[in-house]
Amino acid sequence: MRILVTYPDVPRRDFLFSADVVARLESLGDVDWNERTDQFTPVELSDRLRDVDVCVTGWGCPTLSADVLDGADAGDGTRDRDGADALELVTHVGGSVASVASPALYERGIPVCSANHVMAPFVAEGILAYALAGLRDVVGFDAALADGEWPDGMARSESLFGAKIGFVGLGSVGRELLALLEPFEPTVDVYDPYVAEDELADFEFAALTDLETALSSEVVSVHASKTPETIHLLDGEALATVPDGGLLVNAARGAIVDEAALVAELETGRISAALDVYETEPLPDSSPLRDLDNAVLGPHVAGAPTRHRLAEAAVEEVERFAAGESLQHDVPRERYELMTRDWLEAS
Repeated sequence: MRILVTYPDVPRRDFLFSADVVARLESLGDVDWNERTDQFTPVELSDRLRDVDVCVTGWGCPTLSADVLDGADAGDGTRDRDGADALELVTHVGGSVASVASPALYERGIPVCSANHVMAPFVAEGILAYALAGLRDVVGFDAALADGEWPDGMARSESLFGAKIGFVGLGSVGRELLALLEPFEPTVDVYDPYVAEDELADFEFAALTDLETALSSEVVSVHASKTPETIHLLDGEALATVPDGGLLVNAARGAIVDEAALVAELETGRISAALDVYETEPLPDSSPLRDLDNAVLGPHVAGAPTRHRLAEAAVEEVERFAAGESLQHDVPRERYELMTRDWLEAS
């Protein structure tokens, strides 16, 4: 088996690809590693894909478009292996495959897999941590004690127990978060036009609703994918419907929330926020978010504890493919169409 790993040779790769994962992958066949410190260009990727059976992609990998796939066909213009494309599997070290996959991949019947379901529980755990930190003013109390104060916490501490929570989007992360929230006995209103009511059957405390109802919650958690229809979905008008004292948690994508409008709301002190993602990343030094006491900020790390499990999940799919077993993390085309279309830069 011929395997191409597109992830560049940067420090993050050592976290993702443990020695055990590397050994397992290399035991499956001839592995061609990207030994550069940057990603391939589309033309370079097309050339490296020639005669490759499996492509292991990562953040920042060029799209496996029709042009890239056509260029990877046999150099004489014919198809490899009795008229079929050599590439038989794409497995992604990450969640969304929207920027890596393409309609051409699906049209050619090439399975596309990702670690989306592997990452989801860890992102949900991160969101729960952000929500509790925001409700309990963990950052504020820490700063006060560091300054020698002993603040009265009665007026600054809220709880998730029995809370009214609104989800903007559901997805794999939202489903995992519902399971984590169940012991708190909340009421959860879910806005997601692509979800059917029966998909919430396992969670009696959750129900589908409209966006305005979801936003009228004590805690609003964003789980939507970044697509053309969700960019600035939460604009100034939408944010104004979050009740006084409400908490907005966003660990999905920064562009779903109009950041300028959010800053304006936060500056009034009317609501608070716990943010893991931003419209521009890294967050600029000049961002007013850095100066707000009612904003808990994280550097896009909600899913960070997943680490090597991402590459491990990708390699497990290659192992299943080699053994002729069913894939467990393949992404159907309909789900691919709804996934976030951006990526983190490899670094």
